[in-house]
Amino acid sequence: MANTPYRRSPMIRKLQSVFVGLVLTSAVAFVNAADEEFDEIPDAIAVTPESTDPIKLPLWEWTGHHVSQMLAGEILKTMGYNVEYVHVGEIPSIPSIRNGELHGSLEYWVSTNRVKFFKATQENGGAEDMGYLGLAPGQAWYYPSYVEEQCPGLPDWTALNECAEVFASDETFPKGRFLDYPAEWRVYNEDRIAALELNYVPVRSSGEGSLITEIESAYARQAPLLVMFWTPHWLLSKFDLKEVKFPQHQVECQTDPSWGVNPDLPWDCGHPAEEIKKLMWGGIRDKWPAAYRLLRNYRVTNDIQNELVLRIDVEGEKLEDVIADWLANNERTWQPWVKDAMYNPGK
Repeated sequence: MANTPYRRSPMIRKLQSVFVGLVLTSAVAFVNAADEEFDEIPDAIAVTPESTDPIKLPLWEWTGHHVSQMLAGEILKTMGYNVEYVHVGEIPSIPSIRNGELHGSLEYWVSTNRVKFFKATQENGGAEDMGYLGLAPGQAWYYPSYVEEQCPGLPDWTALNECAEVFASDETFPKGRFLDYPAEWRVYNEDRIAALELNYVPVRSSGEGSLITEIESAYARQAPLLVMFWTPHWLLSKFDLKEVKFPQHQVECQTDPSWGVNPDLPWDCGHPAEEIKKLMWGGIRDKWPAAYRLLRNYRVTNDIQNELVLRIDVEGEKLEDVIADWLANNERTWQPWVKDAMYNPGK
């Protein structure tokens, strides 16, 4: 018998068309639902934290730290967590982070208290190193650029002794005055002054506010000033401050007195390369797993921090308002961290 072509009945053709249409419609609906899921976090998930106990974040002595802490804290609140901010100094915070009374600093300058950091994060130390925050930091001795007219050997550190009287105050004359950090911000400047035999008297500031006030006052009067300061900070965009160039730091400078220009003392060099890490209580992973994943993903850049600190310290906006405004206008930056924390429990 000759083969005859198979012909579908009109009813079958209609049913197949309907089936294909349903499949395509379902596929489109699935893709749209996936897109919506990425763009919007379901409320049922966002308001169910693993524990209602507060996550306590300390606020230390400088505005940039407040920004780093509160950006993270307010994002955690969108996930349903209870977050409290505690005004407390950096040094007393560390034991509290190790024992879980406080739950961490997203901005920890490792070189300032390196020993405490490593003791806290070693086995049984109670805290965890959760990686880099994202800031590109530095700290150094600075002076206004106009001072080079009075001390042309700058920025080389060897010119400092020749210009000690230029930087002297009534209290330190004939030695120069060096405005240093508060004592608890340990950066070894007294050791550096001794090792490099600098004719300078270190004068302790009370913190960020007093450092800024003195720099602004010096510029207003076009007066000499030698000061310890750091980046990122809006101040370095506002004023033309130049960095003193010391011998490049190496580990041996800290540990081997025979290294460097002074064979008898350590710290005859500049400052070590800076690291800013996230130091968190080690129990967060088990008590608040999604919060742990969020904080692990969390990043802040120099541009973000400089912009927000400028609005707070210079333009006079309230910290809380600046944080809320940034979060409202930068959801595409931080919502992916939240989604990853919510939907990837095994990571």
